[in-house]
Amino acid sequence: MKYANHPIVAALVAGILFIPFLGNVHLFDWDEINFAESAREMLYSGEYFRVQINFEPFWEKPPLFFWLQALSMRLFGINEFAARFPNAICGMITIGLLFHIGKKTVSTRFAWFWVLMMLASITPSMYFKTGIIDPWFNLFIFLAIWQLTLASFGSNNPSKNKRFIWAGIWLGLAVLTKGPVAILVTALCVLAYIVRNGFTFFFSWRQFLYLGLATSLISSLWVAVEIAQNGFQVLIDFIAYQAELFSKPVAGHGQPWFYHPVVLLLGCFPASVFAIQGFFTRPQAPETRHLKQWMFLLFAVVLVLFSIVTTKIVHYSSLCWMPLAFMAALAVEQMINESKRMNRLLVLLFLIIGVLLGVLLSLLPLIEHYKQQLIPLIKDAFVVASLSEKAPWNGLEWVIGLTLVVVVCYGTILLWRNKIGKAVLAISVVFGVAIPCYLAWVVPKVEVYTQLPAIEFYQQLQNQDVYVESLGHKSYAQYFYTQSKPHTNTEASNISWLLEGPIDKPAYFVVKVHQVKQYQQYNLQVMAQKGGFALLKRDSLPK
Repeated sequence: MKYANHPIVAALVAGILFIPFLGNVHLFDWDEINFAESAREMLYSGEYFRVQINFEPFWEKPPLFFWLQALSMRLFGINEFAARFPNAICGMITIGLLFHIGKKTVSTRFAWFWVLMMLASITPSMYFKTGIIDPWFNLFIFLAIWQLTLASFGSNNPSKNKRFIWAGIWLGLAVLTKGPVAILVTALCVLAYIVRNGFTFFFSWRQFLYLGLATSLISSLWVAVEIAQNGFQVLIDFIAYQAELFSKPVAGHGQPWFYHPVVLLLGCFPASVFAIQGFFTRPQAPETRHLKQWMFLLFAVVLVLFSIVTTKIVHYSSLCWMPLAFMAALAVEQMINESKRMNRLLVLLFLIIGVLLGVLLSLLPLIEHYKQQLIPLIKDAFVVASLSEKAPWNGLEWVIGLTLVVVVCYGTILLWRNKIGKAVLAISVVFGVAIPCYLAWVVPKVEVYTQLPAIEFYQQLQNQDVYVESLGHKSYAQYFYTQSKPHTNTEASNISWLLEGPIDKPAYFVVKVHQVKQYQQYNLQVMAQKGGFALLKRDSLPK
């Protein structure tokens, strides 16, 4: 039985949940397809230090995650499974790490509670099955924070120098993954810790130098090579984009200041409700209390920072997930140890949110059955056309949502009766299994109404010597799903030239159906229409 309480076992449980059905649905615009296409272009071009999209420089991201995706594509081919596999591995490592830290710092039982809270929460369970950058970025920052947590505990710490070097290594890898915001988050956490502890510095200037040198050395693996090959412009453009994210909403992702608190409350259910009580616990053990302080500071820094940033997307606050699950586990551990009841208002909140989410998940599969009643109420022509598609529902998909409603009600009764351990186990197991099942069973059918018709148009044009672009909306699907190659004509990325210029081969455009009339002036043929999209063609001009 002792072997069951090992980080590898926790990681294997995560693998069972994260790896199956990774390729069950197409990659989603924008981020998933964008990143997978950059990795594909690395393999095609052999250019591994300059990230590209449509074979042009892509300044927004460093290359580490694309290296991982490119390696995965070498192993599994250029497909959805390969694009998402690195994050499934990241999820296994993350869960194993949380178990290790929890067992080392608090107890084996606490370690399992921490792991269960992560696996049962909706958005973490989903994001380890995607092809976006943030899971690895979060893991590296969390590892750096963990090393600083160890370095700041106790006055006699013989391995303190080593801790700062390792923190720098992990921080450098975070920079290589998504950029210098990793340094900003870590620096703010350190500053908050110093202020919180009466301006007591837990490091010397030499240790600070160790951290800085390690970070610079690792991150320069990319920066130095890129500058040597192409000059400082890449660094200038990269920094300019990062500044733009902070100064104004990018790509229409402007949201109100309370966006991330709401996202965390709903998206990280059920852990989020338990975490509210966990924030107010005071552990007795000094080491646990110390770790809680760092977890609180990490959570607060990320939440405040990305609530201030004008560009707001769900995964921007995803670094909050691990400390939030920690707080949830802390609350559960204390309630069991001290035979304390869960706050009655929180039990009620748990019931309300859980039933609401379960009902919504149950209603979504009923779209096909009731869409004729819904369509007259919808004013958006694109949505109406999209709903004209018939998805292969089998009529039982609503069972998953109903199951969640039942377990939430059962869990509420157990919580009310102070049977905390049984409640958490039941809730975690059912949510941990139900969310991956929902993704595998329901999401591919929902895709029929959204992006599937466009992707099928692109797949029809795979390996043809033609120009292909989206028109009237931004997309990266045309590059990945046509397996595009570099064009010899430098005007190929110019939409105006493709519409009006002397093109040397046919050009195809995917456009939303309600925008087709806008482009009639360009003498485009409507080749096909499916769902909310139409495929248009412009023939090449005679020589």
